[in-house]
Amino acid sequence: MRARGPRRRGRALVCPPPAGPPPPLPRSLCPRGFLRGGTDPRSAPVALSRHALRRRSGGAGAGVEGTLRLRRLVHGIGVVHPAGGIELRPGDRSHGGRGGGAPPRIRADRGEGAADDAPALAPRRRAPGDGALAARGNGLARGAAARDPPPPGRCGRKARDLPEYGAEMRVTAVGSGDAFCSGGRGHTCWLIDDAQGTFMVDFGATALAALKRLGREPDGIGAVHFTHLHGDHIAGWPFLLVDAMYRSRRRSPLVVSGPPGTKDRLQALWSACYPAAAERPLPFALEVRELEPGDRVELAGRSLRAFRARHMSPPQIALSLRIGDLAFTGDAADIAEGLCDGAALLCTECTNLGESTGEHLGWKTLREKLPAVPQVLLGHLGEDARRGIAPPPGVRVCDDLDSVEL
Repeated sequence: MRARGPRRRGRALVCPPPAGPPPPLPRSLCPRGFLRGGTDPRSAPVALSRHALRRRSGGAGAGVEGTLRLRRLVHGIGVVHPAGGIELRPGDRSHGGRGGGAPPRIRADRGEGAADDAPALAPRRRAPGDGALAARGNGLARGAAARDPPPPGRCGRKARDLPEYGAEMRVTAVGSGDAFCSGGRGHTCWLIDDAQGTFMVDFGATALAALKRLGREPDGIGAVHFTHLHGDHIAGWPFLLVDAMYRSRRRSPLVVSGPPGTKDRLQALWSACYPAAAERPLPFALEVRELEPGDRVELAGRSLRAFRARHMSPPQIALSLRIGDLAFTGDAADIAEGLCDGAALLCTECTNLGESTGEHLGWKTLREKLPAVPQVLLGHLGEDARRGIAPPPGVRVCDDLDSVEL
């Protein structure tokens, strides 16, 4: 059969494919990994992908095959479609470092499923004047953006629930924002670990998510003390119950306290959010104690004293609480007399930068009347307060998940 020569089609010169195998290439031009015992990588007896077999069986011309070989050698990756699309074989990795066929490598210091080139948990954007999230004061305070969620298997009581460094108590700001979640912060509530176990003061709508970000098991909470019945302080209650009923199957008892009307308000909230679940009995014992200002009680192994807080209009009552050596203002226009006597730490709201209003404390007023308490934690912060407060020694502007140990 006579070889065909070049022919013209219009103004274009069409060349026939060359006969015979392509000439060998020098070793210096072959990318690492393509040489097989010194043979030409284009004709080496290596396994072909099904795409390459389909193309070869389809009668692709040697000219096209030569182009594919050249592009494969230049780019150092798998089979190249004539249209220009790149298909990676298993084990290949794209030049961008992402999206390749190779499975991602797992770093020992990252959780399972995190690729080696994936960025770490990015710190939350902070407004000017928010301050650093590194360890402050005695070096025991830690912020949310300064740590990733704990690794799996480290959420047990021995690993997470007890204070560290020989401390007797840890106080954590589960949320530090006001009712509007100013600055992206959660509703203010406090988590306390002590020798008797774990309890919380208030439980807003964002509390359950924050607990799980901390790696804390909600079933480990033995008591919840509500200062008053506004939504940003109680709206997490139905989520705590539904988690206990359907996920964790809680069995340990829970003690709850609050101002008059707490039991009815919590039940109404539970029924409104999950009416079918609210008709079923809880799988654990629930004790609800309603407190009047001036009451002194023992709850969950701790002494508790209730003070009237100036925040709500009668007949509703808001409370400030003294629990052991800790004082909590809740939402209040001032600090109740006697609340801080002998206290080791005060957790107070500070919604405004200026003067106190009829319902909330302001920094200008609070700064002039700071009680003689070794440490003060500021929560329930509005945007102007968070940006503008320059705290004196012993006072800390809290961020979500900040903690201090006593």
